[in-house]
Amino acid sequence: MILNLDTLKYNLQILQEVKEEFPILQDYEDGKITRETLNGVGLDQYVDLITYIKNLPNLGNQKLIYDTKITYREVKKMVSELSHGDKPKSIFLKKNQEDFVKVFTDFKVNRRYTKTNNQSYCSGLERAEPIILNYFIQNNIEFTEGYFKSWMYFKKLQKPKLYSRELKMTQDFIEMFIGFTKEQDFDLRKCNIKSLITELQHRLRPMMKIESGLFVKCIKESKGLTIDNHYPVEDSRVNYYGFLEIKITDDKQVTSYVPYSNFEEISRQRDDIFKELGL
Repeated sequence: MILNLDTLKYNLQILQEVKEEFPILQDYEDGKITRETLNGVGLDQYVDLITYIKNLPNLGNQKLIYDTKITYREVKKMVSELSHGDKPKSIFLKKNQEDFVKVFTDFKVNRRYTKTNNQSYCSGLERAEPIILNYFIQNNIEFTEGYFKSWMYFKKLQKPKLYSRELKMTQDFIEMFIGFTKEQDFDLRKCNIKSLITELQHRLRPMMKIESGLFVKCIKESKGLTIDNHYPVEDSRVNYYGFLEIKITDDKQVTSYVPYSNFEEISRQRDDIFKELGL
């Protein structure tokens, strides 16, 4: 294939839009939360891209997009500097462009330098992918996509199918819990962290469920649902990503599990209004 920067530019634009919708991603980028906080909630690709960008200063200060013309000498020098071992360093400093490109077009050649148990294994080939790809793009060099791991140049991000409100409330709950332990001067060092996490999950999951028969109000347009219409909840469950889903029958009499984020519980909405009024 011959690559251009369209997909990468699209991904960077979508990343900025999603960061505005999900401020928790900006918190991760700023180092306020760890990656573990976002594991498995449906934002994995966005976390991967942010991590990739954050790691570039550790890889010879490479760039995702190079505005200046890259020379082949700069490419092989970067590969050499990011490699472990003297042999691969010397091999790639001596390679001409034609032989270098074969690493990304010929399976046998690629395996020679990317199979870890080979003496000529070159870790710099993977670590220097940004400058290599930009060089190929600038010079319209054809290569095989499968030899690269930097997916953001080839694969478009999908908009997350989840809602920022739930992630924001989750972070607020965590901050309240941390604040409470500090205010109470609770010595967590005397706790077993694994038991604490397991017990919290065991006790919190039932609290997320909704009783069958309660009515919810649709607040987000969706297939088969009408905004402001009321629907009885038939069942509820916590899905793979940790978000609540409810089982309802829609306007077309189709029964399925849908995100609770599309709804508001009528009784809770009424209580919230009373609270705002001080009643």
